[in-house]
Amino acid sequence: MIVVFGGTTEGKLVARFLEEKELAYLYSTKTEVEPFVMVHGKYRFGALDERGMEHLFRRRNVTAVIDAAHPFASLLHETVSDVCLRFSIPVIRFERIYDLPREAAYSKNIYYSSSFPEAIDLLRFLKPKRVLAMTGVQTIDALRSYWKEHEMRVRILPSGKSVMHAQKQGFPLGNLILHKPSGFLEDERRIIRAYGIDCLLVKESGNSGFLPVKIKAAMLCGIPVVIVKRPKLPDSFITVTKRSELNRELERISKLHHAGE
Repeated sequence: MIVVFGGTTEGKLVARFLEEKELAYLYSTKTEVEPFVMVHGKYRFGALDERGMEHLFRRRNVTAVIDAAHPFASLLHETVSDVCLRFSIPVIRFERIYDLPREAAYSKNIYYSSSFPEAIDLLRFLKPKRVLAMTGVQTIDALRSYWKEHEMRVRILPSGKSVMHAQKQGFPLGNLILHKPSGFLEDERRIIRAYGIDCLLVKESGNSGFLPVKIKAAMLCGIPVVIVKRPKLPDSFITVTKRSELNRELERISKLHHAGE
């Protein structure tokens, strides 16, 4: 049995690939997601600590793990790495693409930070009048020390669950922008202009997180962008970005598994 940690565009791509190969798999997400057709796969949701993951792997007789979860799901990545090392289970990381607009490489308006505290320091240095954080509702607490003292808008998904989470964090509801990213450049430019934004805060979320579009929109509007770099993946992960590479690694793992029987 293969376990796929998903909840992302990449997770669905992996599931589709395994369906085509007619391989049995378990698709796992932290929170419940919209269902999609699975013939050879089963679905579960709910956060897993080390003990829960160990129990799941034993019960399902797991032989390989494909981590296609969000790049910022660092706790999950570390838990997967620790448990799989103990169980001698190989982990394939199906990684997203991280292309940036060519102009971004030469722009003096692009700032990188290795953490949210470092990003806050950068924002204080830049002194914008109104920041738009496109980092998601789960980062509101990490940004608390900034929005308590400075004006910040946070874009979140237009769902009751997201609004409730923001409310529990004490974030001013009037400073929320309820909008699902479309990936269209003009949509992002319209939001920047409509809310008088003069600085963007984003995560290094790759192409499937529409990072290139966000950066391009900011550059066209002439405002700076602070990018929080994605966490480093565990060294034990085998990273692939293409279906052909995924297929090659699964075949290699299958041969090793059968040789050890």
